[in-house]
Amino acid sequence: MNLELNPLLKFLEKRATIFALLFLSEMLRFDSLYSDPDPRADVVAVGNPLDPVMSLLQHSIYAATFLLMLARWKSVIRAGLRDQLIWILAGIVLASFLWSDFPDWSLKKSITTVQTTYFGLYLASRYNFKQQLQMLAWAIGIITIVSLLFTLAFPGAAIEAGANAGAWRGPFVQKNVLARIMVMGAIVFLLLALDSRRKRYLFWGGFGLCILMILLTGSKTALLLFLFVVILLPLYKALRWRDTILVPLIITLLLVAGSIAVLIVGNWENILVGLGRDPTLSGRTDLWELAIELISKRPWLGYGYQGFWIEDGVAEIIWKAEGYRPPHAHNGFVNITLDLGLVGLFLFLLIIAVTYMRAIAWLRLGKTTIELWPIFYVTFFFMYNHSENTIIAHNSLFWALLSSVIFSMKRLRPAQPSKPTKEQKQTKLVKHTF
Repeated sequence: MNLELNPLLKFLEKRATIFALLFLSEMLRFDSLYSDPDPRADVVAVGNPLDPVMSLLQHSIYAATFLLMLARWKSVIRAGLRDQLIWILAGIVLASFLWSDFPDWSLKKSITTVQTTYFGLYLASRYNFKQQLQMLAWAIGIITIVSLLFTLAFPGAAIEAGANAGAWRGPFVQKNVLARIMVMGAIVFLLLALDSRRKRYLFWGGFGLCILMILLTGSKTALLLFLFVVILLPLYKALRWRDTILVPLIITLLLVAGSIAVLIVGNWENILVGLGRDPTLSGRTDLWELAIELISKRPWLGYGYQGFWIEDGVAEIIWKAEGYRPPHAHNGFVNITLDLGLVGLFLFLLIIAVTYMRAIAWLRLGKTTIELWPIFYVTFFFMYNHSENTIIAHNSLFWALLSSVIFSMKRLRPAQPSKPTKEQKQTKLVKHTF
């Protein structure tokens, strides 16, 4: 049966894709029901009774995705060949069990990460950017409404205690997880609202709800990143300009940005105190110092994928020194270096740089607001990993979407002058004659 011609199958496939996005967001786990509202009291999960269900869903989703990819194998291969670097990185992830202290665990998690990557490939081979954003809007809209209702129904579980008392986390394990999704949702709804005429009020409503949820999470990082994205919108649009005003404008913007950067660096401690943070970013700099010291012992290939932050692993050194058990380095770049060494870090940064340059080219050749999505998402992903970890993460919505962005953009080459048509030749001849 042809999937492209059967409207019922197309409808069901889209709904199944939205459900898969919800699964990758981790909302369906309802972790806040089974974890302490004080994040430092229960950083390492105590166990979720829904884990067997989640495992069944995981295998079902990836199996169905694989079958759908087989049904359209030509478009999948075409999309998969658009970038080789991400496959090299995936290969290193798979091979890392060879040098991991926990080879079985590393192999198991690396296989899931490759599956997450090929789900992104499926999205890229099946849907264009507008369709991807529309389905993502559905998923994030559901997450927003469920988080709002869940928090009102179960405030004891959905609102954090301790140092972050009063911060909403909804059904997620920690407020920053919800905040990160809401920032991404704000970007998605903003782009769709600016692009659409028929449903723009609905998209603006989703945009407003995401901002509300960002405020309720109390995440200052999320709020700052959201404001940063809003500032970037006109600047990224300006990349489409081709007149001479662009050069002085960029110079002016760079001067302003440089001045702000100097101001922030010069008043770092005062700004952090004003934001309610301590000058060591909630103690994370101590954690990073310890992590970097341990990186120096295995600098090139690291400790193997997911082979560091594990019970009875090297992370015990950090856990004892810190007095609590962080599940990762709270920095994606430090984390990938712990897992895959400097080789993995360099390869990832190269992937980001190449994707960013392609996103600029994609933006300049496009005419709609939707073409802003790749450059916005790469910026969002890169910025957020300074304080969180979503780089090559298994069963991660964020890694799946980055993979989708990478595989969705065709390789763009400088436009070749087109050959004149017969009518153009005749017109030119007439002009030359007279």
